[in-house]
Amino acid sequence: MEHKELLEAVVNELLDEVSLGLCFEIHRACKLGTFLLDEMDSESQRLYEIVNNKGLDVFGQVPTAKKQYDCICPNCYRNMAASRFAPHLEKCMGMGGSVPRVASRRIASSQKKCIELLIINSRAT
Repeated sequence: MEHKELLEAVVNELLDEVSLGLCFEIHRACKLGTFLLDEMDSESQRLYEIVNNKGLDVFGQVPTAKKQYDCICPNCYRNMAASRFAPHLEKCMGMGGSVPRVASRRIASSQKKCIELLIINSRAT
């Protein structure tokens, strides 16, 4: 009789463990909102199927060439590629090795032009 009771205790423990694990998984999926994500009709499944064709991305679309991002320098208002923005700004603002002299001359000349324009505009009005 002891052998039968031991076997029954092991089976009951396994059933409890499996059913409790299943309950925890369902509870977690309900809390996270992922419980019904696996159930999909055939049309929806076809729409979201991964495409494995040459020349197409995983969504079945032809990949387009990425456009480079453009930035405008806040100092000289030049338009340039984002990959060149940091080095340009460093030179334009006069920060770096021998660059400060060139940049400070450029800034001074642009300020001089602005002042001249202001004077001309003030005389015209």
